[in-house]
Amino acid sequence: MRTSESDPALHVKFYDNAIPVGVPGTAQDYQEEDIPTAQLLGLSAAVFLVRASGDSMEGARIFDGSIITVDRSEKAGHNKIIVGMINKEFTIKRLVKTYAGWVLHPENHAYTPYLIRPDDEFEVWGVVKKVINNAE
Repeated sequence: MRTSESDPALHVKFYDNAIPVGVPGTAQDYQEEDIPTAQLLGLSAAVFLVRASGDSMEGARIFDGSIITVDRSEKAGHNKIIVGMINKEFTIKRLVKTYAGWVLHPENHAYTPYLIRPDDEFEVWGVVKKVINNAE
């Protein structure tokens, strides 16, 4: 089956404004473009790409400038790395279930884990599936 470059199944959204992996950043006007390589990368319509910013996830090999694939169709759960929005700010963290509740856990000891409180506005945008770094 041959498809054309204009086929939407071949495109994946890429948000080129970096999402902070350090201190959560304000949700701004995130720039969006289509990348016509989704089929070659084996990505579905539920997957998007985003560039990370900061150093709080270095232990998970998510560095400043890394591009990550995020799957909106996968259920977030204990120990999954997620892209989320907490109180209108994007972040990338490991989601950890503790006796006290759900925690956004950084992968850098210079940062403090954040316990999600009942009055927080929290939404998971997707689960991180792959990290693409310059050296890879």
